[in-house]
Amino acid sequence: MPGRADSDLAARLASRTLELVDIASESRQEAELASYVEDAIGEPTWGEDETLWYGASLGDRPLVVLAGHLDTVPAQGNIPGRVTGTEVVGLGASDMKAGVAVMIELAQTWQDLRATQDLDLNLLFFPREELPASESALPHFFESVPRVHEAELAILLEPTDCTIQAGCLGNLNARFVFHGVSGHSARPWLAENAIERALEGLGAIAALEPRPVEVGGLAFAEVVSLTRIEGGIADNVIPDRVTAHVNFRYAPDRSPESAEAYLRDLVPAGADYVAAGDSPPARVVTDSPLVQRLRAAGDLALEPKQAWTNVADFTARGIDAVNFGPGAPRYAHRRDERVEIAALVKAYESLWAFLVGTV
Repeated sequence: MPGRADSDLAARLASRTLELVDIASESRQEAELASYVEDAIGEPTWGEDETLWYGASLGDRPLVVLAGHLDTVPAQGNIPGRVTGTEVVGLGASDMKAGVAVMIELAQTWQDLRATQDLDLNLLFFPREELPASESALPHFFESVPRVHEAELAILLEPTDCTIQAGCLGNLNARFVFHGVSGHSARPWLAENAIERALEGLGAIAALEPRPVEVGGLAFAEVVSLTRIEGGIADNVIPDRVTAHVNFRYAPDRSPESAEAYLRDLVPAGADYVAAGDSPPARVVTDSPLVQRLRAAGDLALEPKQAWTNVADFTARGIDAVNFGPGAPRYAHRRDERVEIAALVKAYESLWAFLVGTV
């Protein structure tokens, strides 16, 4: 039996996940949940701004870090949560309070066995993952905690349907601004309609097909999407300005510079390009011995991460990192967000077997 010698692993994980769901922790409001984690695990080695690091050292044993974010997107009438016969339902159940629940349960069990194992385990809980990268707590953490740079593998318990998802796409954002000349809608021939210019210019972008890219033996899909459009000031005014937001999820084979160059090449004639933030992709880690050990521990599939996650923060600093968690990406951020209890058990048992070497 993995972990503590009991037969109620599924019930314990479901109950823990529900407790976490019922603690509201929308981004920038994670303090209560951080206190819950401290009550469950103990005082962190380092803690600041709702970032909790459990990082005591066991010497020269290979260091593995489990990491997860505490925040959720805003509620959609889905808190408090509930447990059905097979699922925990509620805000953040999939993304990623299920992963946090697994981390807490592992930490409690690991404390008793830590000194006898061939790996060392540290844990990181952090806030504001659901916000733009400019609000991330991780850069300050990496500067403040040298111990994390000793890690040989970081596992982020993002929702992956209990598969290992390596790498991640870059997330480049820009605004394409179209200009015209405003005028009265009764005499449109005296104006130059920015909406019409935008419709003409954006058609080619909307028609772009995904670009398949293989990196590290994994198939990523690189995509450009139009995600917002704004323009017009009144029903009787021809607008002189329209702004379209363009999101480019670029593959790990591109550098941030080449990704921006590609997006700038798509700007229609006469429009302006305004940078709106970039989160670079993560290095694809598939051949690490520890990744292979994790894969064998749970007989886990290896897939690409078709999104951006904080694995990029780790790999950018030379730390191998992958995504592996019990949540389901298809339920993340949905009103009916949920996680299967069987997936909680699978994630816990896989990580436990990985940590103690029982493959």
